[in-house]
Amino acid sequence: MRIGIACDGEPPPAELLDLLEAAGLPAASLRGQRPPALLPAGGGVWLLATGSDVLRACDRGGLDLGVVGRDRLLEGRRGAADLLDLRCCRDELVYAATAAADRPGRRLRVATRHPETTLRHFAAAGLQPDIITMDEPALAPALGLADGVVELGSRLAGDDPCAPALEVRAVVADCSARLVAARAARVLRRGDIDALVKRLRTALEDR
Repeated sequence: MRIGIACDGEPPPAELLDLLEAAGLPAASLRGQRPPALLPAGGGVWLLATGSDVLRACDRGGLDLGVVGRDRLLEGRRGAADLLDLRCCRDELVYAATAAADRPGRRLRVATRHPETTLRHFAAAGLQPDIITMDEPALAPALGLADGVVELGSRLAGDDPCAPALEVRAVVADCSARLVAARAARVLRRGDIDALVKRLRTALEDR
């Protein structure tokens, strides 16, 4: 099978690869590999790329399966079906803001890689912030572009002396790695995919 794993600049996490190997997938060769990469393994192909590219490749039929964070699925899963919570790579998508966010009479400015999710979160509270889409939203407050960010908590854990302090104000969504399948693969490789999902569930129960 052709399987994509979402990873932003770093090798796939060991806990994920341990799970994939426990389910019988030839994932050992992925250890230490940095994206972007296209790697043959066990008669199949692995793609290491961004979550957006993994979902796009599933949507276009370039991949059979993908492993992406729930934050990317909330933003738009395209043609990929969410099959299984892999219960690893846990994180939180949070809204974090500076003190400037509390100034009355000023429209809130929020930087994020997740504009649709951010829009829905604030709309539920009756708010319409100015949403700025950036690949590195945590830099926006330091540049005076935003009062706050919606971002994964793990990506806000840096210790940049130039960045203003950000206080977590709300958890937008709990996130973890999810197994997704391309629409065509669910039809053409249904037996293989169902068998893999069953093995992954068994591996999860044994952890």
